[in-house]
Amino acid sequence: MALLSRSLDSLLITAATVMAGLIAAPIAAAQQFGQQPIDPSLTVAIASPVRDGAFYNLMILQQVPNQRQCWQEQEAGGGPVVVDPLLLNFDFTGACDRSTDGNGYSVRVNGQDLGVQYRLEVSRRQNDLVLFASPTRDRSAPPIEIGRTNGRTDGFLKIQLNPGWQMTRRTYNGQPVGHIYLTHDAPLDVRFAAGTAPALSQATPARPSTPPSAPSAPATSPSVPIAQTQPIPTPPPPASGTTTTGNYFRVIVPITSGDTLQQVRAVEPEAFRTTVDGQAVVQVGLFRERQRADEVYTALVAASLPAKVVAASAPAVASTPVIPSIPQGAVVVVIDPGHGGRDPGAVGIGGLQEKQINTAISNRVQQQLQAAGITVLTTRSSDVYVGLDARSEYANQAGANLFVSIHANAISMDRPDINGLETYYYSSGERLARSIHASVLRNTDLGDRGVRTARFYVLRNTSMPSVLVETGFVTGATDAARFRNPTAVNQIADGIARGILNYLGR
Repeated sequence: MALLSRSLDSLLITAATVMAGLIAAPIAAAQQFGQQPIDPSLTVAIASPVRDGAFYNLMILQQVPNQRQCWQEQEAGGGPVVVDPLLLNFDFTGACDRSTDGNGYSVRVNGQDLGVQYRLEVSRRQNDLVLFASPTRDRSAPPIEIGRTNGRTDGFLKIQLNPGWQMTRRTYNGQPVGHIYLTHDAPLDVRFAAGTAPALSQATPARPSTPPSAPSAPATSPSVPIAQTQPIPTPPPPASGTTTTGNYFRVIVPITSGDTLQQVRAVEPEAFRTTVDGQAVVQVGLFRERQRADEVYTALVAASLPAKVVAASAPAVASTPVIPSIPQGAVVVVIDPGHGGRDPGAVGIGGLQEKQINTAISNRVQQQLQAAGITVLTTRSSDVYVGLDARSEYANQAGANLFVSIHANAISMDRPDINGLETYYYSSGERLARSIHASVLRNTDLGDRGVRTARFYVLRNTSMPSVLVETGFVTGATDAARFRNPTAVNQIADGIARGILNYLGR
């Protein structure tokens, strides 16, 4: 987690500038995300410590009414409120919801989702922890303070929201969905002064007759980038394109800025740059079934990305690997080397290609597991492109016991300081994710960026415990050097293999 690099005590922002234009032209209500208030007693924002408080992640817990208690609060005389997340100790399905990454929550101000422009993060401020909306596009824009813990001590700490802030649930066509907003319903007059919370202005500026245009390059003024509300229509018919027997569907996002690929990969890490009908796009997946394509399309538009579904011909290479004969009663693990073929994945320092790292680590994991008597299948055994749908379908048809997708992470090339291991799961894969994550950390000196939930396609569409391991950053100075060292790469792979074996009790 990035810590704020400048003293917030000296930061002074005035709202008319900060929130200039955080208002879009009127759009039909049915085409916008809405919001629905959440009973404050049923949700809590928590500063969750990582590596004994070396840094903190945001975790939001939600209680299902009349179900088993998800957390317990302990207040100590005006200081920070310590939270005991009880759901970590039992199967919380049906009783609790937990959001631990940007796919589960975002900031919403004056009726607009700013999830693309701002990232929620928790940072230290003297003897306090503060929840901020930190700008991701215009780095010169100031952060917006949302809440604080009112002191710091060991453990999980409750974040007390500043006046005017509340948690709401995202709605689409009037129906609630799982995403949580940290919401402020009025334009803000935000002043960050020592020891004070943001002040509020209830004045509502006049709405412009047309939506303002988002800047194509980082602004030099301290104005927050204008959030463009993306409509969420029913997925349209596929755009004109090549159709053949089988009618494949390609999901793409036109490249409109230098960080389009990074934004799309926050939703689906298998996305890659390509050209469709002469246009530079990010391709997210190639699907045989329209329903699958629509699901990915909806997830992208929910992240305010201008996704499209276009008709496509069958892939040039066989996108579904053949399932070999599996011994009766065998434990089957599917290893999924990310990217491949025309999709290099992330490209990092010195031209380092993610697909090559994924292949090397996956091959070693396969060897180690097979030596321990595990039947291992891989979604690709050579440098070929395999679609999202084919990867999950392969694991399901094979009746696999576990699914482990291997990736390498990336961020802007101007952030070589960001390095470390991240492990993702969606539902039933949490114990597997924690076993692998802990094992890799024990076997390497990788930085710990935490175990997180994410709605990645291959995690949602596999029927067995499934995880996605981001083994380091190809854009990170430390991790890129590690990836070029075969011994260090083997150590990562051995840690993954040992974590799988520990999970299986081997």
